[in-house]
Amino acid sequence: MSITFRPLTKHDANYCKAIDLYMRAFPGAQRIPAWMLRYKLRNGKAGFNVVYWCDNWIGLIYITEYQDIAFMHFLAISESCRSVGYGIKVMNAIKDTHAGKRIVANIEKPDEQAKNYQQRIKRKSFYERCGFSSSGYLVKEPGEQLEMMIFGGLISKEDIEEFYDNLFGGVLGFFVKPKVTRI
Repeated sequence: MSITFRPLTKHDANYCKAIDLYMRAFPGAQRIPAWMLRYKLRNGKAGFNVVYWCDNWIGLIYITEYQDIAFMHFLAISESCRSVGYGIKVMNAIKDTHAGKRIVANIEKPDEQAKNYQQRIKRKSFYERCGFSSSGYLVKEPGEQLEMMIFGGLISKEDIEEFYDNLFGGVLGFFVKPKVTRI
């Protein structure tokens, strides 16, 4: 029994469930609009996958790579599959499929004033149980500050900025330039 990742396309039997999970699991500031996501996914988008345990759909993940960095943009486990160990199984599969790479993920900065403070603490604890640690950097994206977690090494401010430059490209990168600061 194992975790598998399959590219999400409109032909996947769980396409609608995956889109709905994406819209429920991530705050508006973290996600692209549903219509744009559907447009990008109509023939598949590299790195955007549905996650299966055997043949059972359990969630979705979106990872992009740049040099030796695998950046996990989104990971969501279906509500009906949470708290039974699938998240750790998925993280272990990610480590296997991206062996030798630094794996990074941005999480909401733990902030005692936030309405979802306990959820933020729980999320950070999950990543730490999976072997991630704080990179020592905050990334300010439109609408929020995120703490960058890392597995498999260290990362510098220059690495992070170069990754984002590559991710967003020329014109978009000019307008969307996350600010990276030390914690």
